[in-house]
Amino acid sequence: MMESLASRRLARVRASMEKWGAEILVLNFGPDFLYLTGMQRPMYYTILKGFGDWVTSAIVSQDHDPVIVLHPSFNVDVRTWILDVRVMDRKEANPNAYLASVLSEFNPAGKTIATSRLLWGQSLLALQEAVPTARFLSAGATMMDRMREVKDYEEIALMQEVATITDVALAETIKRMQIGMTERDVSVEVEYQIRLAGGDGPSFSAGIISVGNGSDPNRHIFTRNTDSVLNPGVTVAFDFGAIYKGYCSDFGRSVFIGDPLPEALAAYETITSGNQVIMKQLKGGQITPTGIANAMRDHVSEHGFTKHYMYEGLGHSIGLEVHEEPWLRPPYDEPIKTNMCFTLEPKIWKPGVFYVRCEDVVVVGPDGGRSLTHASYEPSVVT
Repeated sequence: MMESLASRRLARVRASMEKWGAEILVLNFGPDFLYLTGMQRPMYYTILKGFGDWVTSAIVSQDHDPVIVLHPSFNVDVRTWILDVRVMDRKEANPNAYLASVLSEFNPAGKTIATSRLLWGQSLLALQEAVPTARFLSAGATMMDRMREVKDYEEIALMQEVATITDVALAETIKRMQIGMTERDVSVEVEYQIRLAGGDGPSFSAGIISVGNGSDPNRHIFTRNTDSVLNPGVTVAFDFGAIYKGYCSDFGRSVFIGDPLPEALAAYETITSGNQVIMKQLKGGQITPTGIANAMRDHVSEHGFTKHYMYEGLGHSIGLEVHEEPWLRPPYDEPIKTNMCFTLEPKIWKPGVFYVRCEDVVVVGPDGGRSLTHASYEPSVVT
């Protein structure tokens, strides 16, 4: 990471700490750690279970330069702009004492320490043992997501790269779809295509949902990747994303198996046109997330699909995490800002008959949004 980018991010972290009353911030591997340090989580971080691995953290305060503390097993191909990286000795008998010695340099007694929202319990216990007089709070979604909500140039460039990977993965998967495949088959294929296209992997487990032609009307659309067979008359909804250098996509289109049911086709054309209409309204400072949700609802209602439209699920901010704040729904009523990134993912679900969804990653601009994903809105039909 370039020094200018590093200094900008450190300044934003410290400003957020001050706003939320945190005097010291302790992060474990994850999106906020990556944002602050430029260092990605090792692939074996959650499975190693090495003695003392819980000391791994980045520590920063207003008056002390950041320090990274690493378990020796994570001291592999370390790339970070943080100059002070401490690697615990592999023979260290008391990892808690080692972490406490580093933390003591920040004069933590009696201070407020914010920690990662998903900090390991063992890590928190070590911190509490080191500073029993400290007050601890969670550096949660409001504190950290809002700090990261406006993307810088470098982030948007990476978001474009991962969006392009996603477009390619969808196109290659559709080429290989056939009648008789199962949802599970398609899910496996799309995750394979993500890696072939250069992605580091899926940003979440790819979700394939088929509805229609006598399918179970009681099945919920969150039940995905089953052994249901793709037969004519079925709609297949894609909900998947890729991850690349820590940045995520979240994306969707719908595919029709055999001749599309007219009502399903009309529903799909309603939401794809909705994305194109609403995207133009994503002007920095001119509309709120709730306003965006209401505008899409009104568009869908004008086309006659009010009853089966899923209002609560229009979208969310996205970046180093798939789901970031703010969400495109009430009660998020602060105007959106230029260079925020959102998903637009309208969905219409008529249980047992069809389920269609369309999802794009969109960057807010001063004169309207622009999509980073460019897959066609034209219906795809598998025969």
